Amino acid sequence: MRGLFAVYKREVALYFQSFIAYAIAFALLGIIGLLFTANIVFLLEQSQIAVQTGRSANIQLTPLITQNMGIITFLMFLVAPLITMRLISEESREGTLEVLMTLPMSDWSFVVGKFLAAWTFFTALLGLTLIHTGMLAAIGSFNVGQVVFIYIGTWLYGGATLAVSIIWSAITEDQLVAAFLGAATVLTLYLADALASVATGQQSQIGDTVGEFIRQLGLNTHYNNLLSGIVRVEDITYFVLLIVVALFMTSLVVSTRRWRAS
Repeated sequence: MRGLFAVYKREVALYFQSFIAYAIAFALLGIIGLLFTANIVFLLEQSQIAVQTGRSANIQLTPLITQNMGIITFLMFLVAPLITMRLISEESREGTLEVLMTLPMSDWSFVVGKFLAAWTFFTALLGLTLIHTGMLAAIGSFNVGQVVFIYIGTWLYGGATLAVSIIWSAITEDQLVAAFLGAATVLTLYLADALASVATGQQSQIGDTVGEFIRQLGLNTHYNNLLSGIVRVEDITYFVLLIVVALFMTSLVVSTRRWRAS
């Protein structure tokens, strides 16, 4: 645990000293902020029109939070690879990976420490969106329980995409290649529903089975339930297992490199 915490502390410090990390935060929060502001202006205009015409102004606030989280999860196919692309590939390229591997810690602790640092950075970005939620709470009410599960689902979604992306950072020393392959992998998992529909469209029992299998592998199949406020054990389990399996695969790659270096 001491080695894990040392890696974690080092990586968190590097994130908050990195220009790229701040650029990612600025771009992501900027896009969300602009769309959020545009939606608020539109809703206020609709409310004013409703009052002027004698109709009741029923402003739905929860969909605005849902939309914010939907933007974040969609953009994770870009954000997650950019956050994780340097975590291990940079160590390999600069030759510091072999030095770190001589420290008294397991490959699992090394990988988990790196991952938790990336997840902490993402959590900080997600936490900043609570400003929007607070603004909405000041002008109206919403389903607090549903919003809590929306945030939990987005947090797990982000962790899963980060864990998947870090695999490629361990495989290749080129950060751009790691980012590209990570983006392709996350985007494939994001579009699993569409791929499942193509398989189901074959109108055969095998096609239906394959389609359902692909759908269950997809991120959105499980995330959309949490987005709707529906909490199922299998959805939470999916994200946890995806994180664990991805980190296990990464630790295997790191172990292979340790074996080759010894």
